[in-house]
Amino acid sequence: MSMHRMVPVPEALEIVLTEAAKSLWFESGSASTLVSVSSDLVGQISAADIRVPSPGYPNYNSSIMDGYAVKTSDLVVMKKLYDGMDEKERGNFRIDFVLDGKVFAGDSNTARISSIDKSSSNGGYPTAVYVTTGAAVPNEYDAVIPVEDTKEAETGQIMCIIDDKIASVLATTKPWTWIRPIGCDIAAGSIVLSKGERIQPVHMALLAQCGVNQISVKYLPKVGILSTGNELLTSNNKDQCQGGKIPDANRPLLLSQLATYGNCKPHDLGIASDDVSIEMISDKLQNVLWNDGIDVIISTGGISMGEKDNMEQVFVEGMGGKIHFGRMEMKPGKPTTFITIDKESSDGTIWRKLVVALPGNPVSASVCTELLVRPCLDLLHHGVDVSEVVNSLDEQVFIRCAVDNASVHDELMATLRTDVKLDKGRPEYHRVSLERAPCPHDKLHYSYQATTTGVQRSSRVLSLRNADGLMMLPRGGKLGCGKDVAKKGEAYPVLLYQSSSY
Repeated sequence: MSMHRMVPVPEALEIVLTEAAKSLWFESGSASTLVSVSSDLVGQISAADIRVPSPGYPNYNSSIMDGYAVKTSDLVVMKKLYDGMDEKERGNFRIDFVLDGKVFAGDSNTARISSIDKSSSNGGYPTAVYVTTGAAVPNEYDAVIPVEDTKEAETGQIMCIIDDKIASVLATTKPWTWIRPIGCDIAAGSIVLSKGERIQPVHMALLAQCGVNQISVKYLPKVGILSTGNELLTSNNKDQCQGGKIPDANRPLLLSQLATYGNCKPHDLGIASDDVSIEMISDKLQNVLWNDGIDVIISTGGISMGEKDNMEQVFVEGMGGKIHFGRMEMKPGKPTTFITIDKESSDGTIWRKLVVALPGNPVSASVCTELLVRPCLDLLHHGVDVSEVVNSLDEQVFIRCAVDNASVHDELMATLRTDVKLDKGRPEYHRVSLERAPCPHDKLHYSYQATTTGVQRSSRVLSLRNADGLMMLPRGGKLGCGKDVAKKGEAYPVLLYQSSSY
C-alpha cells in the first residue's frame, strides 16, 4: 500500500503552481531572452513594450496614387482666378505645370529622376513631380493629383489638368490629398507590441514596418520527456510488437501535446530501461537538468508500486528530490507524483527543477499533463512582474499573487447525452466531445451537450480522439455522491482543452 496521501486534483494543482511560483521567486519573477525577429516567435510572449521610433511609420510622405505631386498654394491662386471667371472664360482656362522630375517607389525624395531640360526656364508656371504609388513625395509638395485627372504634353515637360476635371481638382485638392503623411499609419511612440502580449502574425508586419530586428521575449521553459519500461519499442514496426513489446506512444503523444501549448520547448529524453541502475538513470537526468538546462522533467511509467517501479527512488534518493504528493484522487492518473529538486550555488542562489512523474498508460499521462503541467508551464513562461505586485516584496505575497493569477482551464457546464456509469473509487475526468446550441428560450445564450468518447480505459488512446474537454464526474456509490450513474440530461462541469473551439 502506498505511503502517500491521496490528494484531490484542485489541491494538487495548487501545490504544483505554488512550487513553480517559488522557482520564479528564486529567479526574481521571470526570465527573458533577446532574440532576432522571425516567424518562429509567433505564439511567444513579449517581455517588453515595443514602441515605434521617431518619426513613426511611414517615415516619409508617401503617395497613395500614381499621379503628380503639386503645391496646394499654387492651386489656391488658380482657384481664385477660376472662381472669378464666367463660363466662357472657364472654357478656355488651362492649368499647366512644368515637370520637375519623376520619383518612383524606392527612390529617395531628393533623388528626382528627371527627363526635362533643367536649363530651360519654367516660364512662370507652377511645378509638379510625377510620383508612383508608394513613392516619397518631395518635401516642398503637399498633395497629389491622380494621373487619370491629368495629361502630359508630347514633349514630356508639361503636365496639365484635363479640362473637365479642373473644377473638381481645384475644389477637392487640399493639403495631404492622396498622401500618407509621416507617422500617419503608426505614430511615433505608439506601442505595437505590449509587454505580456502573445505574439501574432500581425506583429511580424508591425515590427518590420518599425525597423525592429530584435525583441525581448519571455523565456520558454525546456521540458524533457522520458519514457520508462522494458516493454517499450522505439520503432512503430508492428512486426516487432510481440512477446510483450509495445510501441512507445507516450513520448510522441506528450512531445506533440506540449508543442501545441506554445509555453515551452519540448525535448526528447528517450527511453529508460527498467534494468538500468538507479545510479545510471540519476546521473543521466542530473546531467540533463544541470548541464543541458532542462527545467521540467515529465516521466511516464515506473511510478506505481510494482517490483520494477523505481522512478521515485531515482528522483528522491538518486537526485535529492522532495515529493510534494505521490497520489491523486482521480481517474485516470492516480499514481501521479510531483517532485522538486533544488540546488544551491556558491553565492547562495537557489535553482529549482520540477519533476512530474506520470503513470505509464498514455491516457493517464496525457490527461495529467493537461491538468497539471499546462498551467504550470503557463506560469513559468509568463512569469510574475515583480514591479506590479507590491513595492516592498515579500516571498509569500509574491507566491500568493502568482498562484491566484495563474492561468488555468476554461470551464463550462454541459449536459450528458447518455447515461455514464460512475466510478465508486475516485472522481473521473471523463473525455467528452461537445455540441453547442442556442438555448430554447434565450437565443443569445448557448447550452452545451456532452458525448462520451467511449470506453475510458487509461490505455485506450482513442478516448482522447475528438475530445473537447474533461467532464468532472463525481465519485459514485455510498462513499461518493450516493448514486451509481450520471444520468442523461444531468449537467456537470467540463474543463476545456486548449485546442477546443468552445
